[in-house]
Amino acid sequence: MKALRKYIRKNATLVEIIIALVGLALIIVDQTTRGILADIGVSVLASAIIVFLTDVLMGTGDQGEARKWGLEGVYRTRGEMNKSCDYYLKKAKSIDIIAFGLRSWRDSQEKAIENILRSGGMIRIITMKPGCENLAQREADEDQIPGQMSNDIESLIAWAKRLNSRKYKGKIAIRYHTHQPQNFLFLMNNRLFTGPYLFHKQSQQTLSFEYNNFGTAYEYYSDYFNELWNNPEFCEDALTTSK
Repeated sequence: MKALRKYIRKNATLVEIIIALVGLALIIVDQTTRGILADIGVSVLASAIIVFLTDVLMGTGDQGEARKWGLEGVYRTRGEMNKSCDYYLKKAKSIDIIAFGLRSWRDSQEKAIENILRSGGMIRIITMKPGCENLAQREADEDQIPGQMSNDIESLIAWAKRLNSRKYKGKIAIRYHTHQPQNFLFLMNNRLFTGPYLFHKQSQQTLSFEYNNFGTAYEYYSDYFNELWNNPEFCEDALTTSK
């Protein structure tokens, strides 16, 4: 079913043409049903034409960039984005994250997180190493109290160890890096949320984007996360290197 939906999204105009041809065929072959097939054919053909014209006029045809990339929503703040993110979290089976301490998320969604772990889901998190130079700069860029983000990340590590100690089927894995901050990334098996880190704007006040899991963006960021996760020159295991 997922493959079918992905094909339809990428080939919307072709699907619309096929539907229109089916409607036209019903009109042509209607010779014995007293107009019943013709009526159905006219309705199908009209619907296909309306959908096609809507796509063209609204700029959302199969060549539309928004459809190609799977863009579903743009949010002025990450806080606004969280409502949709929380909805898909309840149905998620796995999560890949690039972020900092995730304090608000951990506090508000621990029950949903534990449900994922109970069912055998994997949660992978890439974050910055506490105390590193680039993290200190990010704290300054967000006008944070010095050491605040480092403390939040250390709290994240302790939280992950606590949940992992409960021996659920799934587990939380965390890796550190010391490079420039990456874009925020929250990648579930059913949705993608991402956004930049901006100067003098705290994370929750930053423009954010939502993508479905059929478009190019989802595939792009899935591959990118795996490239980072599997690169020992970029990151290291945080749960074994931390105290």
